[in-house]
Amino acid sequence: MIYIIKKPNIGHPAGVPGPVVLDMHNISRPTLPLRWWVFCACINLFIVSILGVLLRYKGIFGLPALDYNYLLHAHSHFAFSGWVTTALFVGLLYILDDSGARLSRIYRYQFWLNQVSSFGMLVSFMLQGYAPVSIVFSSLSVVFSYWFAWCYWRDGRSVLPTVVRRAIGFALFYLVLSSLGPYLLAYSMSHRLGDRAFYYNAIYLYLHFQYNGWFTFGVIALFLWWASREGGWREAGGRGLAGIGSLSKTFVALLGLACIPAYCLSLLWTGPPQWIRITAVIAALLQLAAGFFLLRLFVRNRRKWSASLPPAVKIIWGLAAAAFGIKLVLQTLSVMPALGRLAFGHRSVIIAYLHLVLLGFVTLVLLGFFTTRNLVTLHPRAVSTGMAVFVSGVLLNELVLLLQSLLQISAVVWAGAGYWLFGAAVVMCTGLLLLTAGLVQHALVRDGNQPTH
Repeated sequence: MIYIIKKPNIGHPAGVPGPVVLDMHNISRPTLPLRWWVFCACINLFIVSILGVLLRYKGIFGLPALDYNYLLHAHSHFAFSGWVTTALFVGLLYILDDSGARLSRIYRYQFWLNQVSSFGMLVSFMLQGYAPVSIVFSSLSVVFSYWFAWCYWRDGRSVLPTVVRRAIGFALFYLVLSSLGPYLLAYSMSHRLGDRAFYYNAIYLYLHFQYNGWFTFGVIALFLWWASREGGWREAGGRGLAGIGSLSKTFVALLGLACIPAYCLSLLWTGPPQWIRITAVIAALLQLAAGFFLLRLFVRNRRKWSASLPPAVKIIWGLAAAAFGIKLVLQTLSVMPALGRLAFGHRSVIIAYLHLVLLGFVTLVLLGFFTTRNLVTLHPRAVSTGMAVFVSGVLLNELVLLLQSLLQISAVVWAGAGYWLFGAAVVMCTGLLLLTAGLVQHALVRDGNQPTH
């Protein structure tokens, strides 16, 4: 429907109608249930936390009904697809819709394709691990990534701010590129290569371009879009970040350029040729340079951004920024042979790093973004309490993993680490239970206050 708005008859004789003007801002367009989809994403995050509790419980007390490796595969795949990819999907659609683009119904089908593949992987991996059924659902997830990347780039390249568009371009490119990992893994298994290095490097390729590509550039795009709207910066034509354009564009360009060679950081454990080590060092330096420009961006705009953020989001995004900085430093330190051997030789170090990025950085940026756009509202006490409890659980989990890693590197066994990690998992799960319950309460109250027709 198109609304026709008549302007007041200023300068026209009485009874003579004024000019009829088309109000483009009030042209209705098909809307997708983005708020509902955010709720679904939060439910999925809660499910991820339940799986985390089960993993920690099984590690301490045992749980014969569940295979540990199967449960671990279900936990990781559902965290990637059910939580992060779903949340990024909704967040990117939100900024596209708010930028004035017409959202196609195709995205509705893509959302449900992603949910079917996510829950399919959740169930099939828990029951049988890597097997024909779980591989089918994993393949559906790859189909979703290709389909979404193509549709979103087609719809968003002409309406999004320049630097946001570049960050999204990197995110979508690395989302597609990460699918090389499962292909190489399938090749290794089908040809029975039996090469341990090839097998793990295929897994690391997938993890690298998911974590450092799709996840990282996705949340960076959401943050920069927020800055363009709330900070009041625009390019000519209102499409960018004129006040911070140079810094933000340099940051995105350096980080994007470093991502492919940074995969060499994941190969250092194999004792690779010298050129791979040199490439890894160059990539680490590029990432540090990108972090320097991001820091300058924060320092230059801290007052404006601080004034635009709710207090809770200031804390959440502050922790996320710290996690991102620690991530860059750890990746740089891994190029040192002695430290690299320590990192790759201890499972607790790898787990700590993966949780730092997924929970401390990516998840906190996503929850903060949804809060700034009122897609997750902190008004019900249950939601704000749940958010605080969850963040506390994330901090406790990282502190315990850090301490466990340091002790393990020092050849000291911490017998009580499993209990502390189980406690941290319970705290995170409790926080997400409160958060999702509060969102349900808020939705019921909101719907109950809607006028009936």
